[in-house]
Amino acid sequence: MLTELRLEAVYDSAEYDIVRDFMAPYLAASIEYVRGVGFFSSGWLRLAATGIVALIENGGKALFVVSPILSEEDWESLQMGTCARVDRTLRRVLEQNIHDLEASLQEDTRNTLAWLVADEMLEFLIAVRRERGCEGDYHDKVGLFIDSEGNRVAFHGSFNDSVKGSLNGEAFSVFRSWDGGQKVYVAKHEDRLRSLAENRNSQFEVFTIPDAARESLIRLRTTTFRPYTLPGRVDPAEHSPEADKPQFSCTLYPYQELAIGQWIKNGCRGLLEMATGTGKTITALAAAAGAFEKQGRQALVILVPYLHLLDQWEDEARRFGYDPLLCSSAHPRWFARASSRMDDYNIGATTHACILAVHATASSEPFRRLLSRVNERELLLVADEAHALGAQMLRNALFEGAGMRLGLSATPRRWFDAQGTEALLSYFSGIVYEFPLEEAIGTYLTPYDYHPIPVELSAAEIMEYQELSAKIALAAKRAEEDERETARLEKLLLERARLIWRAENKLAALLDLVSRLKAACAASGEDLCHTLVYCAPGEHSTVLRRLSALGLRCHEFVHYVALRDRVKVLEAFAAGDIEVLVAVKCLDEGVDVPSTRTAIFMASTTNPREFVQRRGRVLRRYPGKSVATIFDLVVTPPPPPNDWEDSGRSVLRREMPRVAEFCVTARNEYAARGAMRSIVDAYGMLHLLDLRPWEIYREADAFGDLDAQHP
Repeated sequence: MLTELRLEAVYDSAEYDIVRDFMAPYLAASIEYVRGVGFFSSGWLRLAATGIVALIENGGKALFVVSPILSEEDWESLQMGTCARVDRTLRRVLEQNIHDLEASLQEDTRNTLAWLVADEMLEFLIAVRRERGCEGDYHDKVGLFIDSEGNRVAFHGSFNDSVKGSLNGEAFSVFRSWDGGQKVYVAKHEDRLRSLAENRNSQFEVFTIPDAARESLIRLRTTTFRPYTLPGRVDPAEHSPEADKPQFSCTLYPYQELAIGQWIKNGCRGLLEMATGTGKTITALAAAAGAFEKQGRQALVILVPYLHLLDQWEDEARRFGYDPLLCSSAHPRWFARASSRMDDYNIGATTHACILAVHATASSEPFRRLLSRVNERELLLVADEAHALGAQMLRNALFEGAGMRLGLSATPRRWFDAQGTEALLSYFSGIVYEFPLEEAIGTYLTPYDYHPIPVELSAAEIMEYQELSAKIALAAKRAEEDERETARLEKLLLERARLIWRAENKLAALLDLVSRLKAACAASGEDLCHTLVYCAPGEHSTVLRRLSALGLRCHEFVHYVALRDRVKVLEAFAAGDIEVLVAVKCLDEGVDVPSTRTAIFMASTTNPREFVQRRGRVLRRYPGKSVATIFDLVVTPPPPPNDWEDSGRSVLRREMPRVAEFCVTARNEYAARGAMRSIVDAYGMLHLLDLRPWEIYREADAFGDLDAQHP
């Protein structure tokens, strides 16, 4: 850790060997090094070899923003490195493989620089004045170290990253983030570096190596085999060209093979409607690898709804031999990199290219232009959580120039959006395979018990519900005549939904339930572990605090938990170090929490996609997990007779579709229905227990009881 090292306020070359005493040890303690420097030479890497090696062994990376003044040899090395990222088959193995990174840095520095760039351990950007032809180059000298705990050290001064810089009389000032008085300087220098690297500097524009090469120098190529072995990578001597090709890397279940067969039969187009947890990702990648094997060339484009899914898909894609490039707002230079990747594919430098993008980026015009450069017959577009792409603002991501199309979703039909559903079915040429939950449970998914727990609205809440329903009916009528009333209608629908989500008796019911579960576990000498609680937006802080007060080890899982921290949280949850995970919506789609044994639903919308996804999170198989348990806090009206019987029926029509959906595949189906029998019978709605979810939805929609008429 950076905090464990002795740090001087100023490093002067008259007193210190700057590379040995500062650069090397601080690189060794870091996982990220960001540097803006006027002059760079590969000789500096040789001097700082021990620090660079340790940074890489930590799983770290370095980013350099430098001036365009480079030696011809260094520029050539940088170009070779960027070419080697995509040129995986054109050159034979280097005549001399060097397996020790430190030795190779000291003995063959420029060649090793190229391979560090190729493996994206080092990244270089060229900073050029925005006003071309003006005098003056990028001449700053600022740097930032970051360790695994987020501690930061910033430095600023006269030192260049070059051999000559190490010999000059140089000095710089140093600032640390854990010192309150210095924190503001660290933040300022980091902001300067990030702004520059992300092309937000008003004076200088940054270019990737390929872009700079296109403007001024011929691009050179070299062999694709690195002269050293990275941790966790295959030794070059054991490498074969076939290893870089997409290929099957696992055994498929029979239903996955059948799904792929149906997709191929439909002309390599179609939607796979498969229950959450049944391996849609593996199915899609196996289909893609099979298509590549048949055609010999492939541009694979995978679209996902959220940032965290990019990382999950990247890991799985690498298992199949792909080398994905990630595109999103979190990857500010994605377009330049993706353009370079596609250029190499189009000129035959590689037989395959893989692009991973979030839905929002994929619907942008630059991304569509990128895809338009690819041969239609070779382009395979895979859409994860494809139902989301039916939304009007995202339909541009459904690129018409993709000859092969594969959509994945547990719920491909969009909730009250016939137009969006039709757009999806038309684009993917229909649903070609279905694997529903009832077929998967017991073999591929964990069986579950379902316990609906009635939670009564208070008299004040049912009165407010009644008033909102009256306003909604009036607003709906006005919206038919005047579209400007639509916004008011949606606001009222949201207010009524929030009333149900945050019913005041829910928290007491939750605490009582968890207390009983904890006592039962204690009686058997166990901890209450692997419990997941879904609550309403804005409620998680209160829920977290109250559950923690019961002596439970709890943690939140919400949108502002950093991506790098989410993995740690989920690992701690799986290990039992975190007993209860409190979530809002982040776990709805794509995040695996297979260790979950108990789930408590405090809140849910009337949109089936949400609660179907949430149930799927719980049913994934896990060692030692033979059954899962779902507790559902179901909002109910006070028992009649009362003055609010119509509103009471409305509440039941709103909540019962979820109950019906969960009951039908539960082990204790009839006992679960029985828990609601007396309540629905009191309102003369016993027939709801005999209906399937979509039949209740049809009735609820007719009465205007759902959250909204939009997905």
